[in-house]
Amino acid sequence: MFKRIAVHLDDDAACTRRVRAAAQVARDHEAALVGIYTSYLPPQYAYDEGIVPDDVYAVLQRRLTDNRKAAHNLLQSAAREAGVPVQWRAPEGLPAEALARHARTCDLLVLGQSGEDDPESVVTPYFTESIIMTLGRPVLIIPTQGDLPPLGRNVMFCWDQGREAARALTDADPVLRRANELLVLSVTSRPVTPAVRDDLHDYFAAHGYPPPQRLIRDGHQNDVGRLILECADERGSDLVVMGAYGHHRLREWVMGGACSAVLRATAVPVLLSH
Repeated sequence: MFKRIAVHLDDDAACTRRVRAAAQVARDHEAALVGIYTSYLPPQYAYDEGIVPDDVYAVLQRRLTDNRKAAHNLLQSAAREAGVPVQWRAPEGLPAEALARHARTCDLLVLGQSGEDDPESVVTPYFTESIIMTLGRPVLIIPTQGDLPPLGRNVMFCWDQGREAARALTDADPVLRRANELLVLSVTSRPVTPAVRDDLHDYFAAHGYPPPQRLIRDGHQNDVGRLILECADERGSDLVVMGAYGHHRLREWVMGGACSAVLRATAVPVLLSH
């Protein structure tokens, strides 16, 4: 079950949207909301005084203080409206490391979509992918666009029989138990045997999930990420659950093509697990 739900706060334009979505999830699961504010201001010694004078640095510090206060007020307001307990964290340091440090003691992290077009956002594609691949907790991505109805009523679960998908199935248990409708999407070029299909149905029944509908799409020479989003749109899914694939290269995490495509283009919340 979800008892502590973390949400990432920063200074970007989409912060309000994801904080209110996180508060809604916390209310639905009778969980505490933990706000983690990250914004990077290098220590003063990192600046060359000839480039950034002390008075300019002081302005940056005041701005950070004001932004932190605004984020704190936003969190308190959202928690109060949802009627959930709330905690506030504002760690120092690099945003990704600081966020992970506190989110690992929560059951779920609510994170925004990449904010490349927002100069106030610390959420870059690398930031998002790094958090998903290293956190060790499921991550709920809230898109910057599109409607946000109550999450988890009509869930699409992406199943390929792999390790990451199995991990996502376990991590999404609190959501799947509450779902009204459950669609299982398999994008594959191989036939799904009756025994494998029955195993998944038996698992759902044993855990009290809704009887799943099955949808199989040919993955041969198709853009899997695009297919996932098209199916979610066609079926009116309000949440996609999927495993996160990736590998470590040159000190960076590189996500698989389908995951990256979904993260970039989704207008539906996505719960990812690695």
